[in-house]
Formats: sequence, structure tokens, C-alpha cells
Amino acid sequence: MTPSEFNSKVKERFGDKIKSAETPVYDMAKITIDRKDMPEVSKYLFHDQGARHVAAVGTDYRDADGDFLIDYVFSFAADKLFVTVRSSIPESDLWFDSITGSSSIRAANWAEREIQDLLGIKVKNHPDPRRLILADDWPEDVHPLRRDVPSNLNPPSAKGCKPIMAKPPEGATVVPVGPFFPVLEEPAYFRLFVEGENIVGGDYRGFYSHRGIEKLADSQLNYNQVPFLAERI
Repeated sequence: MTPSEFNSKVKERFGDKIKSAETPVYDMAKITIDRKDMPEVSKYLFHDQGARHVAAVGTDYRDADGDFLIDYVFSFAADKLFVTVRSSIPESDLWFDSITGSSSIRAANWAEREIQDLLGIKVKNHPDPRRLILADDWPEDVHPLRRDVPSNLNPPSAKGCKPIMAKPPEGATVVPVGPFFPVLEEPAYFRLFVEGENIVGGDYRGFYSHRGIEKLADSQLNYNQVPFLAERI
């Protein structure tokens, strides 16, 4: 299936819900839809057509057209085809509907929470919308990947903060691991929920060493410097 064939197929399936269908590069189809249609279209691609979810990306595009952007990227490996599904998010009404919850695409879980943390776009219907990326004492109203937030910003710590941890199943014992542990390369805090010898669930708090590489790439580094830094991580 070529990008043009995919665009024709998806327009036939969804009609006027497809605002535009393009082929930005030879192996990618890009469709633009309203954010309210994202769960339906994503479910069609992932569950009905067998596409693999690759990434979810939020972008502060206000300096270009006044809106934020949400892009979900899928792939059809056998056809060597990538599909980007894009929606605009107006600054006056910042929300998007989770495909993790609304479309049962679990691979989008962390990416959607990252968009919420770093851009301040509220994710609705997410099964676990807790803070993921930002430090526990980071102010609620500061979202570092917005273009108007300086790269060297060091906001004062918010008071009285603590991470919200998941509750273990009734009767389970909590076994904590970390945040510092001999076999871990960086700090990470795991809480394992166990019943006897069986692990029946768990919780995770990480990103203690988040370095702000995305912010540097977006604001300080040129095209050649970005891959040089990324390859050193």
C-alpha cells in the first residue's frame, strides 16, 4: 500500500472527517482531522487495519498558526509505510482525548502523559493521568516545552508536593525498589505489588535525571548539534 492508496482508502472510510490528506515524504501519509475524531480514526488504524503505534508528539505551533499540534504516528511494517494523524489544539481550549483509554492503545500511555506535563494540554479519558515527567516540586502552571518558557528557567519549588502513588490490590504487599539501587543506571522508584511469590501489579516513578534535551534541541541547538547530543545519551 502506497501513501496515495492509503489516503484514498481512509478518505473513503471517514469522508468529511478527513480535513486533508498529504504525502509529505515518499514513505509517509499524513492526514489531518478534528481532535474529537482522533480516538475513532486511531482505533481504525490500530485495531481494524493492524497498524503499529510508533509515537505521539505534541508541538507548540502558536508562533506559526496560533495553535498547538498533536501528532500520532503509526506504521504498516509490511508496506514500509508511516501514517501521521494530526489535530490542531486551540490555545483557548487545551485538551485532547486519550487514545490509551478511548481506543485501548496502551502504547500511547506515557507519550500522552508527557504531552500533558510538558505542554499543559489536558488529556481526557486517560486511565492514569498522573504527572510523569516533571519533578514532584515543579509548579503546576509551568510547562517547559512551550516556546514562551525560557530554556534556563529555574522556577521556585512548589510547596507541599508529593507524588501520587497507585494503590496496591487488596491483600497485596508492597515491595519498594529504589530510587537508588546497585543495578540501576539512574534513579528510579519501583513499587511491586506481590501476593506470595506472584507479582500482581506495580507502580513506577522515574525521570529523576531528566536533562531537558528536547528543550535544548528546540531552543538552543542547530540542526547538526541535535543528533550529536542525542547520540551521546
